[in-house]
Amino acid sequence: MIKTTLTAILKEAGTLLEKREYTDAASLYRKAMQLQPGNAAAAMGIAMIHNRTGQPEEALKILQNVWKAMSGNKTKKTTTPKAAVLAQIGLAQQQTGRIIEALQSFREANVLRPSAELSKLIQNLESAVENPNTIAQLIAKASQLQRSGKLEEAAKFYYTALQLNPDHPEALHGLGLVLRAQNDLDGALPLIQQAIILAPDRPDYYNDLGILFQERGELEKAISFHKRAIKVKADFTAAFINLGVAYKRIGKLDEAIAAYRQAILLQPNSPAAHNNLGNLLRIQGDLIGARKELKQAIKLHPGYRDAIENLVTVEQELKQKTIAAPKPEKPKTPGKQGKKKPGSGN
Repeated sequence: MIKTTLTAILKEAGTLLEKREYTDAASLYRKAMQLQPGNAAAAMGIAMIHNRTGQPEEALKILQNVWKAMSGNKTKKTTTPKAAVLAQIGLAQQQTGRIIEALQSFREANVLRPSAELSKLIQNLESAVENPNTIAQLIAKASQLQRSGKLEEAAKFYYTALQLNPDHPEALHGLGLVLRAQNDLDGALPLIQQAIILAPDRPDYYNDLGILFQERGELEKAISFHKRAIKVKADFTAAFINLGVAYKRIGKLDEAIAAYRQAILLQPNSPAAHNNLGNLLRIQGDLIGARKELKQAIKLHPGYRDAIENLVTVEQELKQKTIAAPKPEKPKTPGKQGKKKPGSGN
């Protein structure tokens, strides 16, 4: 009775899967798993749903367990199911950016059970691997996703590019920035360092490594790399601004001011440079100079919250200074003395 029910459930789930009614299909596959824990067909169905709904990592976990249970069986009856599992593993690997691994899985599946669909997948992947433009396209897509805040998706494309060329500096740098944005500073560090080794003429790599060291609290190292960025590109405004930030954090305010002034000299229209300089002048007590720089930052970037808040603070401090200043005493006018009339004296 259970077997008949299980077969019927799996058949209905398969029909729903083909109709792309994934929620209902998944519910039935789970019901089948309750009736028979470890049922390979139900596990495969759930994995296929994960693959089709953008959850390849979840699919891989299930598929690897199914493959482990199935791989010891060498009968001809298991050839087709094995090919199906390998094909799904390949699809999951492809979605997670593991192109080389995916290609191998598809090839193994095609050996077990050749098909036109698998042959096409293999051909497409082989063409992608051999095409010199593939990495550039992957990095461009990753960068676009990164800018739009889709960090996990961006990481997948960078990983794929690195599978094709593990020593591609732009992919290493890009992935490092993604990991840094995800607060994985330890993971980001070796990637950006390796990018610098492979492309020592890229000032932005040095500057980004300096920012990473700032986030790690290693400020002397940060200063060193911001300076190296400037050495490679003497007019690198962003590196001067970041250098100023690092100097400020270690208490070298004069050096920080000099860095900000140099940034403004190179790029007078930099709101960040004017804001940072204005805030630092405020700390040093130059409220008039601070007000001037902060107003310029807001003029260049209306709605610049940090600059607006800093200017409010400056105006408050100027007001308090005016109130606290002692008022100058008015000079005393000499008292009026009656003039003696002639002949009035004793």
